Amino acid sequence: MQIYDRYSIPASVGRGILDPELKDWLPTGPVLGADEPIATQRASHAKLGHKPWPDIGTVEHLVLEGPRGSLGVRVHTPSRPSQGLLRWGARPRGALVYLHGGGWTVGTLDEFEVPMRLLAERAGIVTYVVDYTLSPEVKWPSALDEGEFVVRWLIDHAAERGVDPDKVALGGDSAGGNMTCVIAQRLRDRGGPKLALQMPLFPETALPFETLAASENRTGLYLETAGILLFARNLLPNNADMRQPYITPMNAESLAGLPPTILVTNGFDPLRDVGHAYAQKLAQAQNDITYVHHPDLTHGFPQFTRWSRACHVATMQLGDLLRQRIG
Repeated sequence: MQIYDRYSIPASVGRGILDPELKDWLPTGPVLGADEPIATQRASHAKLGHKPWPDIGTVEHLVLEGPRGSLGVRVHTPSRPSQGLLRWGARPRGALVYLHGGGWTVGTLDEFEVPMRLLAERAGIVTYVVDYTLSPEVKWPSALDEGEFVVRWLIDHAAERGVDPDKVALGGDSAGGNMTCVIAQRLRDRGGPKLALQMPLFPETALPFETLAASENRTGLYLETAGILLFARNLLPNNADMRQPYITPMNAESLAGLPPTILVTNGFDPLRDVGHAYAQKLAQAQNDITYVHHPDLTHGFPQFTRWSRACHVATMQLGDLLRQRIG
């Protein structure tokens, strides 16, 4: 793992040696963006959600009245009590609202249960994982609206939820990383509320097709470069302007005034270079950023912790960074 602050982000990042355990497992795992029907891709990803799951304090299943109707949110509270006591009980915790990856097309909460439990326990925070509506059944910006709704709802209801409203973060991976970047921009542009942290993991900040990363990582490494075209087609209505920043956050006129950021990229990932470029732009805009690069890992590594020790260690290190910020 390579960690940089805003003053030390390198001009470029690349690949190292692919983790051997991950290399052995990938041919047996699902493929994101495979040349196969959406239903088949969704079914193949189900193995990522199979039990056993790590221990956790409690799991709560909420159903909120969201912008499109009922919206599920799964809440993970760690087993350790929050540090310190107030007169009325335990000290409020930090919380992470999380938007899962899957190209806006694939993904269930079960498939992200392992990393969410690991992060909640390691960081000592509560995770609120949003079961947003997938595409192509719905189009942009429906999932964005649902994610932003949960952020606003949690900050508004922080006291009754035992959450510190000043320690509410937003994170997500891949498509969820894209939505994290966009929602952070929308909250800034619309006058709040203010996030304590944004955590985009290997985010799709722009379509990556002209990058070296998209070329050298085009197939066999979980996310297929060509599959990103399918995901964009599933997500976007025909009249959408793909260059506008609430679709392509890299195109924002300004990235100034965004929350502190933890941004992660991976060497063997088609989205490596667009994530790195966004980190550079955040730094150039004088934002507080911790940039993490894993030369030996692929897209989606937090979901692969049961098959790769390196993926497990990287996920736990991410939990440590979260604990330092909002734990």
